[in-house]
Amino acid sequence: MSLGDSSPPGEARLNQRLAEIETNVHDIWASLAMTGTSPSVTEPLPAGPSTTFSMKSHAGAETDSMADVEIVTHTTTPDESGIACKAFGFQDAPLLTLVKAASMTEELQSNYPEPITRNKANDPVNLPWFPMLHDDDLLMVLAATEQYWPIWPPWQYGALPPNMPILQASGVRYAAEFLSRMARSSSPSIAAKAWLWLSLCIQQAPKTLQLSHCELSHEALLALYLKTASKLLTSATRTNNTLDDIEAQLIQQRIYVDMGRPRQAWLIVRRATDEALLLRLHRATEERGQGREAAIWNEIWRLETTLALILGLPSTIPIPEYNSSGSNGNNPLHVLLHRVQSLAAAVVARNQSPQPSYLVTMQISHKLEACRALMPDSWWDEPPQQDQPFTQLYIQQALKVQFFLVTKMLHLPFMLSADDGYEYSRVSAVDASRSLIAAYLGLRSCSKGLFVICESLDFQAFSAGITLLIRLLSLTSGKRSSDGNNVDQDWPLINALTMCLRRTASVMQCKVASQAAEVLDLLTQAARGTYTGPEKYNVVLPYFGRVTISLSQGLERTHLEGLGERQESPQQQPTNPPFGTVEFSANPFDLSYSSESLEGELGGDWSSISDIDFSFYWTQMFTFNNYNN
Repeated sequence: MSLGDSSPPGEARLNQRLAEIETNVHDIWASLAMTGTSPSVTEPLPAGPSTTFSMKSHAGAETDSMADVEIVTHTTTPDESGIACKAFGFQDAPLLTLVKAASMTEELQSNYPEPITRNKANDPVNLPWFPMLHDDDLLMVLAATEQYWPIWPPWQYGALPPNMPILQASGVRYAAEFLSRMARSSSPSIAAKAWLWLSLCIQQAPKTLQLSHCELSHEALLALYLKTASKLLTSATRTNNTLDDIEAQLIQQRIYVDMGRPRQAWLIVRRATDEALLLRLHRATEERGQGREAAIWNEIWRLETTLALILGLPSTIPIPEYNSSGSNGNNPLHVLLHRVQSLAAAVVARNQSPQPSYLVTMQISHKLEACRALMPDSWWDEPPQQDQPFTQLYIQQALKVQFFLVTKMLHLPFMLSADDGYEYSRVSAVDASRSLIAAYLGLRSCSKGLFVICESLDFQAFSAGITLLIRLLSLTSGKRSSDGNNVDQDWPLINALTMCLRRTASVMQCKVASQAAEVLDLLTQAARGTYTGPEKYNVVLPYFGRVTISLSQGLERTHLEGLGERQESPQQQPTNPPFGTVEFSANPFDLSYSSESLEGELGGDWSSISDIDFSFYWTQMFTFNNYNN
């Protein structure tokens, strides 16, 4: 039949043929759904522990309703097909749905020609148009990452039954069933949540985990799932904005933060902010029964403020008032988090001023010190207890990292100043860097914390190490400061950080940790006069500045500055040894100069943009004797 036949008889024959094909599609899909060849997480689950729900239970029924699941599991007669077309519109016929999905699948798989599974016909978990993990692989990925679910965004909030506030309350098998059903939702936003949550699991899964039914690498599978979720969210934006849209984007930004791409995460958060404003979430309060809305808005504010601080960008969200009468009003951790984020917003505002005020800096500093009183000294200073629940340990260390990051970013611009009047900021920035590194090492020393993937966190610990190294290199024999007594403790701390980053790079295949360990190692070698790197080492550290190490062979000099300086008479040393220079450059109040130049952001090749002529407002050079050569 020609598609160009537009006569009434032609249309009738076309409609009749489409109805027949539609019926066949229903029958084929129903037969696949009812096949008993292998267990599937889309079928009622076998009996298990009391915490595991079955889809026959009321929880499963509520899940289907809340997730707006659209799954065909019955045979359809021609009469039923006609009724369905009249009820839902011809545009929703399964045939046209499959045709539309096929075009999307073709585009999605253009960069991934390998097949996803080996036995698609016997795999009811797979969506008919999106590549889904086989049952066994899905359960394997979820089991390997279940312990990390509590530290991720609560995406299922508002979709789970009221008696199940967290997904892991029912175990891995229920989670697998829940995800597979959510991915089939007729709502693109709800489906995107499932894909993004599973993306988090794939990202966090051990690199050694072998998926028996999937031929894609972890990286390729993650890229495919992110692209799928992005298309779903794009489709959702064509309709009215919903809370599910925003929650999905909050999961999406977490993936990019863990990937070491804060700029991309900021763009996602900004889109979520716009949608939240249109829904008036900035006016939501828990007292009005808008607990979900208020929680989303507060999360957006915290994320936007933190990313703006890291990227050197302005924040456009006003500080929300803390709800002391809410469900978490008296929780000291929640109070501390809100106050720290409020002060982070104050640092962001100061950085955007044409002439940043040191008076404002000191006022913020005093408020930060007051925040410390909310928790006992032991909470701040002692290593975390390894026998406590991992979620509690992670929250404690992450909050400490956030506090010391804000403190470091507050004082760092004035630490880099040559004005002796800013010694307080130098001491404060270095002390905050020490504490940030200690908090990071406390998390990584935990057996579960070792495997937490977050390249942005690795970079912030590395950035604190660079701050500490700048101070150590500046402490020459003729220049000591009030914190000079800590030098003997600082070098072991730098070594511990370097070893931890090297281990993280090996275990997690983390590019950020790998490059960070290399930079710290070479700078340490230069400071000790044992440099073994290339004669010209030049890297641009994203959102920080440039580091250059240059080695000169066989040249004489009359004066050396830096940690490696030694005073010897010409008779004792007829020929000066080879020497080198270490040069740091930065823009203290403008950190985003390289954001658009480095592909992959933090995970990109830091040496790839070293030849770009950036303008830096601050530069400091140190020289060293290289006795190793």
